[in-house]
Order: sequence, then C-alpha cells, then structure tokens
Amino acid sequence: MVKINGIIAKIMISVLAIVMLAGCGSSAATQNKDAAGESTEAAADMENTEAEGQAETDDASADTVGDTLDIETVKPNKDKDNESQNAEAEALNEAEEEKSTDNTVDLIFFMGQSNMSGCGGDAALAPSVKEAAGMEYRSVSDPTRLYPITEPFGVNENRIGGLMEYPDCKKGSLVSAFVNEYYELTGRKVIAVSASRGETTILDFTQESVMADLKQRYDYSRSYLQNNGYTIGHTYIVWLQGESDAIEGTSADCYKTKMDDFIRPFFIDGLEKLFFITPGRTIDYKYLYKDIIEVQKQMSRQSSYYALATSVLGQVSTEYMTDMYHYNQHVLNLVGIEAAKSVAYYTLNNTEKIVYDYYEDAYFIPDGVNENDQPHDEPVDLTNINEMY
Repeated sequence: MVKINGIIAKIMISVLAIVMLAGCGSSAATQNKDAAGESTEAAADMENTEAEGQAETDDASADTVGDTLDIETVKPNKDKDNESQNAEAEALNEAEEEKSTDNTVDLIFFMGQSNMSGCGGDAALAPSVKEAAGMEYRSVSDPTRLYPITEPFGVNENRIGGLMEYPDCKKGSLVSAFVNEYYELTGRKVIAVSASRGETTILDFTQESVMADLKQRYDYSRSYLQNNGYTIGHTYIVWLQGESDAIEGTSADCYKTKMDDFIRPFFIDGLEKLFFITPGRTIDYKYLYKDIIEVQKQMSRQSSYYALATSVLGQVSTEYMTDMYHYNQHVLNLVGIEAAKSVAYYTLNNTEKIVYDYYEDAYFIPDGVNENDQPHDEPVDLTNINEMY
C-alpha cells in the first residue's frame, strides 16, 4: 500500500464520500468485511478497487474525482505490486525447491565379499569425492553423523558376530568411483553405507547374527537421515559377491533361494532394487564362477528385486589382478563407474538399463524392456585399464 500524508488522506476521504453517495452496493460488502475482522490494509485495498470500478461506471463521479485529484499520482500500482508479489513468491518457491533438492539423497548400501571390500585395492589410486556428491554413514563405528567418503571405504565398519572384516582386507574400493559417476549422471547426492566382508557365501549372509547386523545398518541409516532433515529419494543395494559360493559348489537353486530369503526383509522396509556386479574369474580359472554368474543374470531377468549393473569383470585380463582372486584399484575404479551408469539410468528413467554382457559378447536385455527403446553403450576398451582408470 502506498503511504500518503495527511493532506492526501483528506482528499481520499472526499473521494470515498463521493463513491458512497453514488450508492455503490459493494461498499456495503466492504463494511461487512470490516465487521468480519478483515485487516485494515485489505479493506483499504477493496475501497480503492471500488473507487476505480465506480469511476468506470459513473462518468460524473470519475470527472469529479479527476478534478479533485490526479488519481494516477497517488493510487497504488496494483500491477506492479502483483508482479512484485509474484516474483517474491517464485523466489521463495525456488528457494524451497533448492532446499528440498539439497536435502534429498539416495541411500546406497555396498554389500558383498572381498572384491567389494577392496582387498586388492589401493586407496591412493582411488578418486577423491566431493561432499556434494556423497557422504558415508558409519552405522557401526559412529552412527551419530555423516563423514566424507574416503578410502579405504568402510575400513572401521566391523561388528563382532556380524560383518567383521579380516585384518588389512580393505585397501581401496570401487565406492568412490561409483559415487562420482552417479553424481555426475544424476546430480543426486549418495549416502553410502559399507556392508561387506571377505570370504562370505550366501549362507553366511543368511546367518541370524549377520542378518541382524545388516538390518541394523539398514535401519540406523534410514532413521538417521529421516531424523536429521533428509529426504531419502531412492534406496539401493549394490552387490558384488558369489566367488566363495562358486568355490564351495553352492547350487544355482540354493543360491537363488537363499538370496531371496536374505533380501526380502529389506524390500519390505523400503529397498527398491539390488544391482548385481557379477564376479570375474580367478587367475587360474576363467569360468570358475560361471554358474553363479548365470543365476545372478537369471534373477535379474525374472525378478523385479534384481537388476544387472555390469558384468565387465568377465573380460578383465589377469594382468590387472593382485592375487588369485582380487582386482587392482584401477579395475575397481572401472567397475564402480560402469555399475553407476546402470544404477543412474534406473534412477533417471525408472527402467533397467540395457547393458553389455561381457560373458556372452552380446547385450543383456532386461525383461519388459524393448531393445529399441534405449541407446546401447559400446563395450569398454579393456586393453589399458591402468592408464584409463
């Protein structure tokens, strides 16, 4: 509202008197609003509106007002006021949206055995991670806050009776590369949680004590975020495991049944999808893990619980292995990037990504996905991994 001095106020009172003498029925409505408790500012605004309406319908009154006062010099510029109010409202909405976006995070659990833990890795060769891209929630060692993601990722996340990692197993993981790529593709911040241990079979994961540990990590993570102003956008598990099952001869049927039993409670509590990173090989045997790999791909096709993130380890040369079973940090960086592409695609499109199957030298088409609906990424050049990643 435009503030007017005492002289102009007197003139406006005269204007109001003219309008009221003209017998405008809406003045009574204004009085009713005043009686109902409308604010002084709203009532005055209504009276100005009435005066303008009367000026249009009663030429004599309008001329009288015009002779008394140049109305354009004192009446509020409603169009300008409305534009200002709209701009302010839009700015507030944008600020709220930005705040909401900043507080919306994707919660991702990195589960599996020694190659997920990073037994062949090297923290010095892993990329750094900006806090805008991701943070670590340490559900075991310090569940009171978030930490920057550093390597070796999850090195202190050990629980006696649950997932207790072997000494010096965690050296550098795929997690940092994954988080960077996922953020680059989606613009979404990751809260990463460690949940891996070397030499674990699927039967190990279904042990009561291990299940209790994993469920606590899951529940604590979600509760912490929800209680500290964060909105959880998506909840995923990235899974790299199966080598020990292949070595011990776990059947495909047993693996599938136990995997379903293991993962079901997490889906009941909000998990959206588990993404498989299929195992690779040993130095001596290229196809030792073949049966486990095939059942993981079958589960990805047949169940909405699972999706294939990447099978790139299937064609990585043994020159990039640090021992019989483990891959070096350059390979882990590569795997993290390739897995993140699949998870990010699902986040952005709500459909599973068509990925290259390095075992079959063909594209893996998830059930329900039309082959022609997505671009097909070219296979990764795996001839110079140490320099590329």
